[in-house]
Amino acid sequence: MEVHHHAHTARKKWTHYFWEFLMLFLAVFCGFLAEYQLEHVIEHQREKKFAGQMLSDLRADSAFFANRIHMIDSMIKVQQELYSLMTRPVKATNKEIIKATEAVFFIYDIQTTTATYEQMKTSGSLRYIQDKDLTNVIQRYYAVLLPRVSNAMEVHQQFFNDYIHPYTLKHFRVQDYSSTGDSLITDNPVILFRTTESDQELLNIFESYSRFHKKIKTLLIEPAFKKLNELIALLKKEYHLK
Repeated sequence: MEVHHHAHTARKKWTHYFWEFLMLFLAVFCGFLAEYQLEHVIEHQREKKFAGQMLSDLRADSAFFANRIHMIDSMIKVQQELYSLMTRPVKATNKEIIKATEAVFFIYDIQTTTATYEQMKTSGSLRYIQDKDLTNVIQRYYAVLLPRVSNAMEVHQQFFNDYIHPYTLKHFRVQDYSSTGDSLITDNPVILFRTTESDQELLNIFESYSRFHKKIKTLLIEPAFKKLNELIALLKKEYHLK
């Protein structure tokens, strides 16, 4: 009679299980590292892309503010000339007064570009920027300085609507100047209901307007202009942009 013996499987040592676990752990861990590194690379690419877009926006803002400062300086100069005209010993003629006010028939608005910043803020992409100092400068420019300039421009427009426009409607004739209000079309313009008091009212209005322009320029526009140029330099340095 044959006797069949059952085969006995050799029992694995604990070290074998340990190495199997270690290899599995290392495989998972390396996969995690690879995925993390890939995500980091993608975020860095997005960060640099947003930085490039923001740099483009800021350059447009810089050109706008440089032009706006130049225009305000020109208006302030004209308003100073009007002040001298209205306070000189010899009474100004109607033509001199109307010509002196031509340059102020303009309302300064705000035309900055915030598309990239708003997109980054809405999508949470501001977190891509690793430099906290850079983030602080960005947020100060977009969330503090620009809103202040924008609010001041609204007050500026309201002043124009409340005082300058009503005065011209009452005292200036539309047939004496162009539809844009920036040039005379007659050699003998008329100022209706002109008196010493109305001349003083005109002087008060435009001198107040001039002082308002100076404050906007000095306290709001120039600080914003300085900060955005600082931001341009920081972005170019941080992301090696041209």
